[in-house]
Amino acid sequence: MSVFVSGTGTDVGKTLFCSLVMAKYAKSLGLKYFKPIQTGSDSDRVKVMNLTGLNESHFLKNYYTFELPASPHLASEMENLTVDTGELSRHLFSIKGEKILVEGAGGVYVPLNRYFFTMDLVEQSKLPLVLVASTELGTINHTLLSIEAIRKRDIRLLGVYFIGPENPLRSDNIRTIIEAAEIGLLGTFLLEERKLSRQEFLDKVVEEFDPDRILPDILFP
Repeated sequence: MSVFVSGTGTDVGKTLFCSLVMAKYAKSLGLKYFKPIQTGSDSDRVKVMNLTGLNESHFLKNYYTFELPASPHLASEMENLTVDTGELSRHLFSIKGEKILVEGAGGVYVPLNRYFFTMDLVEQSKLPLVLVASTELGTINHTLLSIEAIRKRDIRLLGVYFIGPENPLRSDNIRTIIEAAEIGLLGTFLLEERKLSRQEFLDKVVEEFDPDRILPDILFP
């Protein structure tokens, strides 16, 4: 089963989560990574490839790539183009039986065109969803609102994965969200203050990511 990865906002750690999953499980489970819509020249596909060191066979090409680092609806309009959401939904539906990690652009309510949002795409494609959230100030509001919005749709929410630096609020933020939303905790990852080399990242994957190996059974049963 393919899985859609979205977040509570931009830069909360979706690409890092995908990198963690791919680094640990891509070879053993035969996983592939897919970023349907890339905005801006800083390619998430390349980021995941560089961090994990996996060869290109594990990476599907972007369906759409736009130059402006903005929401897809605006980035496409600036190039006089439109995201064909119907075609994209059908494509994602057609690959849902495969083991593909599909990373969305931004948060769950990011518009892909003026009247079609990421949640519409997930709902139409029938993919289960992982929500990536920050551990920092403001995350309780952002995450609970995102969960509430998702639950109003015909979307299977697999759980929340938290990424962020060490801070005094971290543990209580996570606990408050999990208890208030009564939702599964998929795990947490402590964000380093400095950029890691590939080897440092891979070492952290082995030592810290999904130590009980619960994710394969949840994401790709």
